[in-house]
Amino acid sequence: MVEFIEKNGTRSVYCPDRDPKKTSAWVEVHSNGRIRYVQTVADGRKTDNLLALPEK
Repeated sequence: MVEFIEKNGTRSVYCPDRDPKKTSAWVEVHSNGRIRYVQTVADGRKTDNLLALPEK
């Protein structure tokens, strides 16, 4: 997913909230200096929307 977003741009992956009344978020790549990871960003804030998704 990191490679896909880096190749296609920060506005290439969108994560809608299950509750349509809540704000959805874009998925962006972040780094802690060693590891690149994806995280959702809604209204300019980093959020944990991806952690709330059910495992399948």
